[in-house]
Amino acid sequence: MAMPVVRDYRRLEQRLQRLSRRVWHVEPVGLVDGLRFYQVRPRKPRAGPTILLSAGIHGEEPAGVEAVLTFLESSPAGARVVNWIIWPCINPYGWERNQRRSRQGLDINRQFRGRTRCEHARLIKRLVAGRHFVLSLEFHEDVDGQGYYLYEGCRDRTPLAPAILARVARVMPLDPRPQIDGHRADGRGLILRPLTRAAMRRRRQWPMAYHLFAHHTDHVLGSETPVGAPLDRRVAAHLAALEVVIAAVSGDRGQ
Repeated sequence: MAMPVVRDYRRLEQRLQRLSRRVWHVEPVGLVDGLRFYQVRPRKPRAGPTILLSAGIHGEEPAGVEAVLTFLESSPAGARVVNWIIWPCINPYGWERNQRRSRQGLDINRQFRGRTRCEHARLIKRLVAGRHFVLSLEFHEDVDGQGYYLYEGCRDRTPLAPAILARVARVMPLDPRPQIDGHRADGRGLILRPLTRAAMRRRRQWPMAYHLFAHHTDHVLGSETPVGAPLDRRVAAHLAALEVVIAAVSGDRGQ
């Protein structure tokens, strides 16, 4: 039985259409589950590194979508110092119904290895084909989370996890668990999961971060907030992580 609609995607589209046209270029780049998939880019691209920012790959994780929209609406200085590719809501059908999966019943974030029948994953692979990003940042949430936590994979780059966790700790507590989502953690909000080629080969179902790390970037970050915390605190935590990323990327023009 289909889940009832609890959010109106048309209102999200209206917020995107009201963004400053002097700063952002908003375009629907495909259809997923019969709904428009939006991509946002700077109106005036700059030379230099590009950040890929995304949210809403799981529909029951609304704080990430709200954080992206808040960032876009504020038109911050960071919007002008680096290039962006932004997907505000990867899974609009799930977001409308507050459900994890797509209309097909697929966990989109497990569909990125090899061929797939998932239209979201196929579209994303087309959108990133031939592109390289200095960094990919994904906003997620965890219904079992006991605080904020982060996962990071990077090659030949300075890890940003210590700076992000220190900044977010001023907004909300960090997750103290020694094991998070089946992975060893440090008890201070960091998942200890090195993205080695061997580890990636062993995993049969790839999340989007694996595909990006294998083919399109040397640095992936997953920002995770606990669903049980107030929405405004979760949004603030994601935006705090984003502030650290912007400062790091804009401060290293050689990346």
